[in-house]
Amino acid sequence: MIYFLHGENSYSAIKKINEFKNAFKKKNESFLIEEADGEADEISEAQVFSMFGQGNLFAKKRLVIFKNIFSKNKTSAELFEKNAGGLKDSQDIFVIWEREPEKEVLALFKKYSEKVQEVEALKSPALDKWLEKRSKEIGLVLGKDERALMIEEAGESAEWALENELEKILLGERPSERVRASEPPQRGLSASETKGASINIFSYVERMFGPRALLAVKELADSGQDVQRFIYILLWKLKQKRMYRAYFEGIKAESQMRRDPKNSEEILEKLISSLPDRQAGLKV
Repeated sequence: MIYFLHGENSYSAIKKINEFKNAFKKKNESFLIEEADGEADEISEAQVFSMFGQGNLFAKKRLVIFKNIFSKNKTSAELFEKNAGGLKDSQDIFVIWEREPEKEVLALFKKYSEKVQEVEALKSPALDKWLEKRSKEIGLVLGKDERALMIEEAGESAEWALENELEKILLGERPSERVRASEPPQRGLSASETKGASINIFSYVERMFGPRALLAVKELADSGQDVQRFIYILLWKLKQKRMYRAYFEGIKAESQMRRDPKNSEEILEKLISSLPDRQAGLKV
């Protein structure tokens, strides 16, 4: 089966892709999931072709995910067209998302896909309904005026930004304590400076993306902060920076911390070390 998603709403697209992943994992752990992201990595035609037909002796079925590959690479789109018949007849499931497909690419995938879904950007009042529902899901009750203010600040088509705001509310962050994304990373405090002082933990988050990232983790632990709780603020920052792959790796790290709290500091260090462009600065 070929499932085609198209549209600029990355929040809805990634949510739908994750639903596919979760459904596969629940059915059978032997299912193989392969994924290629054209916005995060350079994907060659050879890799695309390999993913079309690569088999696995231990997996009865594969879930193959392509994110923003074919609009950027006409050769890969041509490869898809040549192999479309075999892909439709395959026992594997192919999920393809193109954020802004050209007319030719859009027509191509509409032609060969069994299911097509457009993920449109949400605007008011649909965005307000989404925010009301999402806040209730995580245990928050927001008034109509409060939701309107959040949407006005975040702008339309802003589910990621609004989700970040909800996380900040859950974290109990006051507006005066927020670290603006446009501000340069703060130096933070050394372990000796933090003794008996009130620490702005968000300053450590900013330092996670500089050359002294691992030192910031050590100072965080030495200052008496709860490293396990800190991961939630880091996850918020990763999403704010649109580092989606790192965000989902962070989710895994948070789960590891809950299972193995004694090694929380080590788990956090491994996550920080794996962040892309950590020393050169983040690409938003």
